[in-house]
Amino acid sequence: MDFSKKEDRIKYLEDKFDNLLDVIGLNYGTALMEELVLRLNDTIDDFDKEMSDLFKLLKEKEKQRQKYLKDIKGNSNKTSKSKKNKNPNMTKWEEKLKKLEKTK
Repeated sequence: MDFSKKEDRIKYLEDKFDNLLDVIGLNYGTALMEELVLRLNDTIDDFDKEMSDLFKLLKEKEKQRQKYLKDIKGNSNKTSKSKKNKNPNMTKWEEKLKKLEKTK
């Protein structure tokens, strides 16, 4: 059974409601069943739309996250190269001290 097709969903729901109709009786049976099927179809359609929108948003966020990650990796490579070119024998602390001495 393909639940993405509205006709298949209605057939499935009607089959399941047959047992319910036996309990409720003929007074409310058909009107109640029609209303329930209508509401369930609306609920399924709303759920399907919301899930599609959420997955679309999730894909966009993941693309953005990957872009940010790529940018961060690119920036860290640039800064590490520039730090290596200055003086490989000095630690960061020594470089800061040297800068302070130059400003005095």
